[in-house]
Amino acid sequence: MESETDEEAEERSVLWIKRFLTALGTIFAVVGIVRQWPIVGKSYMEFIEGDGYLSLMLGLIMIVLGISVRLLIGQEKE
Repeated sequence: MESETDEEAEERSVLWIKRFLTALGTIFAVVGIVRQWPIVGKSYMEFIEGDGYLSLMLGLIMIVLGISVRLLIGQEKE
């Protein structure tokens, strides 16, 4: 059995973090949309004062962080 190199271990951890942040962000976004429902008839102030606004925004931020985790860690795929 070959021992894995540091690059392979780091790549696995980056992929794990990416999947975790994206999945958790999706869950938060879905919960935020469900709690905000119905969205269509609300004004802007009603939308941002609604129950699901913070979880929706947190979910969207986590999805963006999950997608860009490689940039945050400082790795660029070459």
